[in-house]
Amino acid sequence: MKIHCNIILISALLMSLCLMFFIPASLQFASTWNQLYLDVAPGYRESNLLMPLGFCALGFEVIGLIVLWTGYRKGERWAWFVMLSILLFFVFPDNVLKLLLEMQTPAFQWSYWINGIRNLYWPSISTALGVLDFLLMSVALFLPIEAFFRRQSAAQIKAESLHEQV
Repeated sequence: MKIHCNIILISALLMSLCLMFFIPASLQFASTWNQLYLDVAPGYRESNLLMPLGFCALGFEVIGLIVLWTGYRKGERWAWFVMLSILLFFVFPDNVLKLLLEMQTPAFQWSYWINGIRNLYWPSISTALGVLDFLLMSVALFLPIEAFFRRQSAAQIKAESLHEQV
């Protein structure tokens, strides 16, 4: 049995793994659905904004997985644009933009961030994992770009076959 290496399938698998990386945090946020307020300090309560954020993130993750395993795997161009939108407007702001904005502050130093990763400081590790997830998802999205855009669409093939029959 010969296994056919399909670049779109590999890309879909990588992006699925990257999207599933976000699910535990989204579930944790969404699990606060029964708390109207969160205690942030003794005697101070704030509206629970984690719950809608968690459900919204779960929605994006589920939509991304559905698109990956229906249209994207078949090589449909609209699915590639949906995944690009998820990458740019869901993954980038939370993972990379936060680091880029912190880099502009005078308090940010690369050595502190790297030492935080070495010392297992969770915010530093979380930021590094988020950047790695964004980079891996970007590579997975742009890896099969030729398969999506350098071929004839199904409509063009059908139109040509109809033209040849006439």
